[in-house]
Amino acid sequence: MKEDLVRRVLERLGSEAIERLRANLSKPQNGKTLRASNRLHDSMYYEIVGTNIEIFMADYAMTVDEGRRQGAKVPKGFADDIEAWMGFKGISPQKSSIRESAKAIAESIYEQGTIKRFGYSGSNFIDRAINNVLNEFDDDLLSAWVSGLDEELNKIK
Repeated sequence: MKEDLVRRVLERLGSEAIERLRANLSKPQNGKTLRASNRLHDSMYYEIVGTNIEIFMADYAMTVDEGRRQGAKVPKGFADDIEAWMGFKGISPQKSSIRESAKAIAESIYEQGTIKRFGYSGSNFIDRAINNVLNEFDDDLLSAWVSGLDEELNKIK
């Protein structure tokens, strides 16, 4: 019984966490969203392992969340990723080719970090979502735990 209740609470918690993470990508911040290709959004899922929730998403999620610090080495093919991002966002340069613009953006990220509207740091979309959900579910988790504790104590009597 206790395990069923805890599992149901964890399922709700995991589902809500993914929903909030996705919402944070789609919610305009400073007039723009973090969502471009839907790849990060669509990659999110969770698994319950014992009494833990493990959340998975595309490998670049931490860079979106924490940003890339000034002077940090950029991965190979970074300009290609920027070029693809420009296409998803509908950005077309006026005075240069897409490739030249992508290289210029990659160079700017290397020199200044990301993201300008977040003060050249990350968006913090993960912490905001998870902390929000945990604060909301504190009472549910405590109730599930107390219910299981009561059940165990009744067995001892």
